[in-house]
Amino acid sequence: KDATDKMTAALRGFNMEVNEMSAQRVNDVYSNLAAKTASDTKELGTAMQRTASIAHSAGMSFEGTAAFLAQAIETTREPAENLGTAMKTIVARFTELKKNPLEIAEVDGEEVDFNKIDAALKTIGVDLVDTNGQFREWDKVMLDISAKWDTLSQSQQRYIATVAADSRQQSRFIAMVSNYDRTMQLMEAANNSAGASDEQFGKTMDSL
Repeated sequence: KDATDKMTAALRGFNMEVNEMSAQRVNDVYSNLAAKTASDTKELGTAMQRTASIAHSAGMSFEGTAAFLAQAIETTREPAENLGTAMKTIVARFTELKKNPLEIAEVDGEEVDFNKIDAALKTIGVDLVDTNGQFREWDKVMLDISAKWDTLSQSQQRYIATVAADSRQQSRFIAMVSNYDRTMQLMEAANNSAGASDEQFGKTMDSL
């Protein structure tokens, strides 16, 4: 039942058809990331339960979301519930901006101001909107931040993390974006995971 609940959360959250092919995709991504990080499939599924639907609404892919969660779990070793909630809060700030960029919104008691966030990201060469004025997918924005991260001073990093996430989630946001090479490894693992669950199951049978 627990496994089914976690599978359903990912399928429904990312608007995938509930069929064997989609279920295999979810299982393969979790299995491959678990094999390559200090996380396991249960942790990934638990974290995803808390953020799947809102991540999808922010234009994030299932694979990209799973990769960022795996990196956060591996880096912090915090409970998966906390990290899934952290991702949900970070993404919620972005989705609030999309509703009405001209208004100052609030998420979990923290102010969300489009002009402030957009100006902060522009200082490091990252765009929140594209050339047509449309909001970019949030996982792509996070990847751009991650690519710039090592070039920033510590004060710049703290500032960007606080503005992009909030004061309570900045350390978890930093864990997700602070190692670009590792992020790209996990993105590749998530996007090229076909057959991973069968491979892991085979290893389990061999060990038995």
